Amino acid sequence: MEALEVIRKVEEPTEWVNSMVCIKKPTGALRVCMDPKDLNANIQREHYQIPTREEITSEMAGAKFFSKLDASQGFWQLKLHEDSTKYCTFNTPFGRYCFLRMPFGISSAPEIFHRTMEHMIEGIEGVRVYMDDIILWGSTLQQHNERLVKVLERVKRYGLKLNRVKCQFGVGDITFLGDKLTAEGIEPDKEKLRAILEMPRPEDKKGVLRILGMVNFIGKFIPSLAAKTVHLRQLLHNSCEFRWNEELENEWQQLKKTLTTEPVLAYFDPKRKTKVSTDASKAGIGAVLLQAYGDHWRPVAYASRAMTETESHYAQIEKETLGLVFGFEKFHTYVYGLPTFVAETD
Repeated sequence: MEALEVIRKVEEPTEWVNSMVCIKKPTGALRVCMDPKDLNANIQREHYQIPTREEITSEMAGAKFFSKLDASQGFWQLKLHEDSTKYCTFNTPFGRYCFLRMPFGISSAPEIFHRTMEHMIEGIEGVRVYMDDIILWGSTLQQHNERLVKVLERVKRYGLKLNRVKCQFGVGDITFLGDKLTAEGIEPDKEKLRAILEMPRPEDKKGVLRILGMVNFIGKFIPSLAAKTVHLRQLLHNSCEFRWNEELENEWQQLKKTLTTEPVLAYFDPKRKTKVSTDASKAGIGAVLLQAYGDHWRPVAYASRAMTETESHYAQIEKETLGLVFGFEKFHTYVYGLPTFVAETD
């Protein structure tokens, strides 16, 4: 790190010193960081909005070809102002060092880095960034290549270094934030599906919570997820003793079966006819965002939730209305601003 001019030795007295921590990377290597807990409490953040994966993929209607560029050691490519380096001083067994580049762990670092990356590709259509990833797409190979050339010209102009091993160019599908983006639409990442399918039967409530957390991450692919996890969620109640029975086993196996037959979601296209279809039952509320493709409807996203104790006592017409409200709120980033859309309920 010192040879890369990411850090330098500090000899002079400093008014601020952080502790050193080592984080294990997925590759098994260690990353030397500082613990900025106290420093973060005194940082004024920009609160720059980072887009969600749904906001990004909603722009990809018609995408057939993709590229993904990865910024190598992204944070370290941003130099710290000289006045800021002293606050990023940390102790080591070999003396004090300070960061010359933006360190990991600083509360404002992700939004500063993301803003910098967005500024770099500003004005280029069909390109979005998420932290150290730049993704671009095109409906034709020619359109894709034209956009790729523009992006690479910006990369060269700003001196951004890319990780060639992690970059993909002109491919038919890419994995992005847990989704597999293809010419046909959006699928869950196969690795995440495999991780869920290979999980052992939970032995305590923490195990159930871990399962539900992983399943909820891909919940937009699963119709009526709340209804499919009723007994698993009930097991998490404080008043409920953990006891795995046949009913829970059947629900768990049925859920895994559902994961292997999930539909491919369509990219949202604001030019297509759009419908929000909702349903309410004793098990919960479900909603699906659909778009017309000829004479049939393709799902764009699913959503569901359980009802509260109070909501479960509503009259059925009130439950159905609640389902509509839930669907509109859940899919507001898609339907707000549309000239018209269809609402469907029982």
